[in-house]
Amino acid sequence: MSKTTKTLAGSLLLATLSASVLAAPQTNSSASSIKAGVAFDQGFGVTAQFNNKINAFIGNDGVSADYLFKQGAFNSDIPINWYVGVGGAINWDDHDHDNSYAVRVPLGASIPFAKSWDVYGQVAPDLAFKDRHNDNNDFTFGVDVALGVRYGF
Repeated sequence: MSKTTKTLAGSLLLATLSASVLAAPQTNSSASSIKAGVAFDQGFGVTAQFNNKINAFIGNDGVSADYLFKQGAFNSDIPINWYVGVGGAINWDDHDHDNSYAVRVPLGASIPFAKSWDVYGQVAPDLAFKDRHNDNNDFTFGVDVALGVRYGF
């Protein structure tokens, strides 16, 4: 699969996710329903968050999407929010030109630093299936790390 085809497939995945999330009813009017920014996750790319529940990313090395099922604040005096989710990632920029498909559990924190802006970081342990061109396919455990900044609309 060419890099252009993979990028288009990732874009289609993000468009599908965003359409379904935008159609969902709003429960918290004080929070930004859409946040967008830049990040380093599957390489360098763009990130989005929808309704504080779905994180999505598309970059030069792959695409990922996560559903955040648990969120909270460390302390009401300090504006650091934490989250736990479940999601998946497709990585297509392996040095051996192999693709990997992963299920992951992101654990992260976000810090609002200005009106409508936040910075976030996360670690995401994953189980990935490596689709090797030499037919030596296997499963591997790994940890993805992400860091990004977003603006809420």
